[in-house]
Amino acid sequence: MVILLCAAATLGWRIHGRYLEDALLRADPERAVTDRALVDFAIGRAPAIYRGHCASCHGRDMHGNRSRGAPDLSDSIWLYGLGDLPDIENTLEYGIRSGHPKSHNITDMPGFGRVGQLSTGEIQDVVEYVYAFSHADANPEAVRRGRPLFMDKGSCYDCHAPDATGNVDYGAPDLTGHSGWLYGGDRQTLYQSVYDGRHGLCPAWGTRLNAVQIRELAIFLYVTAHRAAPAPTVAAGAS
Repeated sequence: MVILLCAAATLGWRIHGRYLEDALLRADPERAVTDRALVDFAIGRAPAIYRGHCASCHGRDMHGNRSRGAPDLSDSIWLYGLGDLPDIENTLEYGIRSGHPKSHNITDMPGFGRVGQLSTGEIQDVVEYVYAFSHADANPEAVRRGRPLFMDKGSCYDCHAPDATGNVDYGAPDLTGHSGWLYGGDRQTLYQSVYDGRHGLCPAWGTRLNAVQIRELAIFLYVTAHRAAPAPTVAAGAS
């Protein structure tokens, strides 16, 4: 009898889980992130997906990795899009410069020094101009020389905007330092970015995760960023 009851309970749980999976996929994005039952179901399973596929780049604490250009996923600042569920799902599904035809790959950070578009001195000046947005010890003369390079010869404004606050359509990060740095805000790292360029990658997880897992992971990231529910943990003991 005990075995039969356990078997019945297990079967019932599986049926309930399948029902919630179907409901999760059928739900429009607005409902998917506001329906408490669906959110609880998603964030109960998503940490394991995150640990297995995302933590190696973005960290178990979700704070990212500046040496790799892996953005912080624990805040509400987004490299692509505005952080709504379809934007997050799109990035998870197709990736960034992943080779998938639908991935984010409209723009890339060129190596201005490597191609000879800017000289060493010019790179130092434009770096100082960007550095000055978030540091008080910038050299004012270099900043003065760097501004026209940012706005003209370097064409930095074209992706990062005239006020250097970035562009979520292109995945061009904010350079003011007010929203944190993707690769780091010190002079040396900025110089490397301008001289060598940057080519951040994110896999197209749609080839490795099914539709339910993509949605669960997207809700997990949405909830963490928007604080629509208590932020779940991705510690080793989480399920």
